[in-house]
Amino acid sequence: MDEYKVYERAFAGVEAPARLKEQIMRMGEEKTKPPHFVRRLSTVAAAAVLLLFLLGCAVVGTVYGQSIQSWFAHYWQAVNHQAMSEGQAAMIDHLTQEINLSQTVDGVTVTVDSATVGDDNFFLLLRVEGGDFSKRWGYRFEDMTMEFSPDPTEADDGLGGYGFQYQGLDGDGAALMLMDMGYASSQGFQADTSPLEVTLTLTDLVESGGSHEKLLTQGTWSFAFTLDRSQIPAPVSLPDTTIEVMDQSREFIVSVAVTNLQVTNTGVRFQYGPSRAAMDELRVTLILEDGTEIRDGGGFGTGMEDGDDMFVSYQWPVPVDLEVAATLRIGDVEIPIP
Repeated sequence: MDEYKVYERAFAGVEAPARLKEQIMRMGEEKTKPPHFVRRLSTVAAAAVLLLFLLGCAVVGTVYGQSIQSWFAHYWQAVNHQAMSEGQAAMIDHLTQEINLSQTVDGVTVTVDSATVGDDNFFLLLRVEGGDFSKRWGYRFEDMTMEFSPDPTEADDGLGGYGFQYQGLDGDGAALMLMDMGYASSQGFQADTSPLEVTLTLTDLVESGGSHEKLLTQGTWSFAFTLDRSQIPAPVSLPDTTIEVMDQSREFIVSVAVTNLQVTNTGVRFQYGPSRAAMDELRVTLILEDGTEIRDGGGFGTGMEDGDDMFVSYQWPVPVDLEVAATLRIGDVEIPIP
């Protein structure tokens, strides 16, 4: 089976903080609240376990390496059928920050290894050692919470969420996990280069696979770290455009105005109206100069506080060097990138 199809089938699911889940559940109760949508295709390695069984890999570490850059390089090779260029690798290195914080509970050590940071999303690589891990099963935490300061979603009814999935075992037998976090604001994108303080709490390490589920280690691992957002490259602004999509009833075609369109190394964001358009089914694709296509890995949308428009933010499954980006495709409309 083609690896790209494996990724497409397995990249599904979303986890969101409890506060955001509660907001979504209350959406129908307050008509004054702006609408939201989430089309989250997890770009992290939910596919890794399935992929390894299908390909019969003996040691995960020989495929993925032991760094977040190695994961992105493998994803690029698997999906695009070619090695990542030097410029692409350099861009990921530029966006990546070493964290290297560890905590041990009952003999199991969890390390927050590193982060790759965009201006409205980020990826984290976690390494878990000390457990009796097997290549036969997957591993996860029963619960996870994240708190931010400043919180990009708290003040203006924004929306965010994260994927958190098992990646496999590295060459030393440690379990690797990759998470991604993204968010959108009802005020549109608000640039903030100040440090983002993150508190991550993980609870109860679980072994799972199919109908199998076993609690391996009961306990809580907590981490507090800061992400530097001051070195993120500026976005590329594109002209306004118009696209045609189905409305949310899937009965009529509506003309949608797309404005404030910005492409970044980690995704694309824009404002559109009217909000009744069924944009949750729309795919966004970045086309590189050599013809390589990077399809979005999901996104978040929230109603603008000053009208009927929506603001959406889509994430690339791997950071992209915009120096070699040629075209942005939204649905069937292609927009050249200068």
